[in-house]
Amino acid sequence: MTTAASRVINDDVATEILLRLPCAAVLRSRAVCKAWRRITTSAAFVAGHARRRPLELILHRQRRHGLSSSSALETIPLLATLDELSGLRLRVLQHPEHATPKPATSAGAPDYSVSVCNPVTRQWAEVHRPPGTWVLSCGFYAHKQSGEHRVLWLSNDHQQVSHYVSSLEAATGARRLGPAPPYVPLGAQTPPHHVTLHGVLHWLCYPGVLLPMDDGPCPEPKERGKIVAFDTLSETFRRMPRPPRRREGGYCGELFLLEVGGMLAVADFLNGSMDLWVMEDYDDGASWRRRLRLPVDRPSQLRRAYWAMGAGVEGRDVILVGDHGRCGVALYDVTGKSKAVKQQIQLGTYDCRDRRSVFVFRGSIERHAFFDLYDSQGIQVLDQQS
Repeated sequence: MTTAASRVINDDVATEILLRLPCAAVLRSRAVCKAWRRITTSAAFVAGHARRRPLELILHRQRRHGLSSSSALETIPLLATLDELSGLRLRVLQHPEHATPKPATSAGAPDYSVSVCNPVTRQWAEVHRPPGTWVLSCGFYAHKQSGEHRVLWLSNDHQQVSHYVSSLEAATGARRLGPAPPYVPLGAQTPPHHVTLHGVLHWLCYPGVLLPMDDGPCPEPKERGKIVAFDTLSETFRRMPRPPRRREGGYCGELFLLEVGGMLAVADFLNGSMDLWVMEDYDDGASWRRRLRLPVDRPSQLRRAYWAMGAGVEGRDVILVGDHGRCGVALYDVTGKSKAVKQQIQLGTYDCRDRRSVFVFRGSIERHAFFDLYDSQGIQVLDQQS
């Protein structure tokens, strides 16, 4: 005879089953019973579940309509087959069209804003910015010592450009770090791309402002063109050498900063190929070594590759390559001799009004309390195929 007690799944079996479920299913399972809620809200389960999640792309698309703009956020499975993409691609957030005196992405616009989003829990919030009429977000990071999520800003407070740091958990405004006088006109800029490694933010192209170590009206010639680094614990800046360029006098857009295998890396694009340089010893600026040269003109949707990132696929050495001006990305397997294209993903049809940003992420069911501290008016939360 089967008793009710024998039909109850023990915690170990329930945990193993729940760990295999996608994020949305785990979040829904918390309403089934107290035991499942206890299991799925434990720190060990949240961390273990995140490690098992497949990699996905976050696609942020902003479309301009004259003096107004609208934006949408989508998630796309990174390793799905081409046939699976249409069924698995989700549009998770939609920002309505709104009229602005300047484009909403302009750092010089008085209504320039920054939003933070968790695409798994469908939470989002508009972050408080520092005072000033010219504001630019330079970096977003997790502060290891405090556990806070912070934003590094540039802002012209009282007509003087300064660095600020704000905490999403504090939600009490930004803290001024110190002045950062510009040595070139700043104008309207998009947030600079950065890579976080060893608790340090790194930029290959940083706004033209003086850093605390500079002495004079502009940086020394030998300091120009270097990687700018910001230590998130000491909150200090420094400059680091970068690898030699394939073409002297080229522009910054031909280089792209990324992380590969836990090392700082630079992708150098020229004439249909990409050189990948890695810094083998982080404390030694002279330890740059060229790891490979990769042909990047094969995928049909890539007219020219402009950016690259380490995709972080466990057990594989792969690089994600894309073009800011086009609508496709390609995943390259760089472990073999052929350096083959493993996957091609079409992000959409080309439209000159669109501005796209692509990121790699791994889903997590962790909830962050700071979302409750901010206004979320005006953005529609979706869960639908695009």
